[in-house]
Amino acid sequence: MRGVTRAKRSTANLTHGDLIQKINSFEYWHYPFDLGNGVMINTECSKEKLDLRDFIWSVTLDVCGGSLERMRVLDVGCNAGFWSLQAHRSGAEYVLGIDARPVHIEQARLVRDALGISPEQIGFRQMSVYDLSPKSVGKYDLCLLLRVLQHLRNPLLALEKLREVCKAYLVIDVKMVRIDWPVLYLMDENPDGLLEGIDGLAARPSRSAVELMLNRSGFADVRMIRARRPLESAYFNGKRAVFTSRVSQ
Repeated sequence: MRGVTRAKRSTANLTHGDLIQKINSFEYWHYPFDLGNGVMINTECSKEKLDLRDFIWSVTLDVCGGSLERMRVLDVGCNAGFWSLQAHRSGAEYVLGIDARPVHIEQARLVRDALGISPEQIGFRQMSVYDLSPKSVGKYDLCLLLRVLQHLRNPLLALEKLREVCKAYLVIDVKMVRIDWPVLYLMDENPDGLLEGIDGLAARPSRSAVELMLNRSGFADVRMIRARRPLESAYFNGKRAVFTSRVSQ
């Protein structure tokens, strides 16, 4: 309870108007949030994001046996903490969200504190996926890599780093290229673009490349989950997919 009190005090000096002003000071929000007391963060695609949440989260709970109770969860590329919050609400013992962009960590902490959630329950840290190790972050029962892999210069290295800290389950949402072979399609990305990666070069994988990289980096039981309506068309035409896997024994 002491942690909850500290989180509430961190926003105690913010009036309703101050909170609205702080929210509006950010150029862009990628996910919607309900902060209570009539304070909503909406996006142009709020409904699509909520539909996506309903799909991915049902898949996540299913692979974890229906509950995240007593689990430690790592959210890689956490953005403003949308998925970290879902994990917390599903009973996770502790959630750590990491993101390479400081603006996303600032947004995530604002959302967490506005909801009165303790940093001892959800932590956020500016950090690269390539810097993950048991020494730097500990180990986690569930790792989330949602809408991140296609933006990385070294996706196989990222998966290997995740394997070092993952004790049980990994859930991935990834944009893919529609090529039958296991290939990585190189693409320029603008590090200053809010919807692009910071590496400057991205290696977008094919489906078979995702499956092969997961198998070779220490994950097994790799499954591509069948999409369902009303998800966006990319999930039905082979351009995007959700994968689940487990740590190899």
